[in-house]
Amino acid sequence: METHNVPTVPEPEPEATTDESKNDAITAGGDLSLAVDIGWLELGKADFYEGNGGFTGLRYNGQEYKRIQLRRAMPDRYPSEYISVADHEHKEIGMIRALTDLSDDQLRIVSDELNRRYYCPEILEIKSVRDKLGYVYMEMDVIAGGERHERSAAVNDVNKNIRMIGANRLIVFDVDGNRFIVNALDKLDRKSLRRLEPYMF
Repeated sequence: METHNVPTVPEPEPEATTDESKNDAITAGGDLSLAVDIGWLELGKADFYEGNGGFTGLRYNGQEYKRIQLRRAMPDRYPSEYISVADHEHKEIGMIRALTDLSDDQLRIVSDELNRRYYCPEILEIKSVRDKLGYVYMEMDVIAGGERHERSAAVNDVNKNIRMIGANRLIVFDVDGNRFIVNALDKLDRKSLRRLEPYMF
């Protein structure tokens, strides 16, 4: 009986975890901690407090920071996670993994500071849009703090400062650094949408 040598198929080597593959995990909705080494705050040693002048301070690990800055590392995808805590010179002290890890009192202080920093009224209606001398002037109704009111905004460099977020959201940055957001373009009235369309890139 004739025998045949069957070639041996080598088993695949385990896939290496590279920086690129880690970043792919983030793009696919993975965990930020897979992509970078993060210095988590030890929340048991952290005491956020409301200081003079409306500033938020932090006592941490034997040190006191009388004015801190809080930033969302991934504000669109994970607004309640990966909160960077830095001193007044922008030097990072550490990161909060999730706001839900904080006690009720600490959560209130941190949330208030984030709300001040990321104040972003929702646009309900665009009443008028006009171009003048390189600026776009917008009159709109927005909702903030549960109340509806009128706001005006002047926007320059519209290619940069009026931007789509995904397929159905839009954000506007005005010259004063304010942000306004449309959370659902398909729910805007027709007139508002028509006024925005020339700037939806």
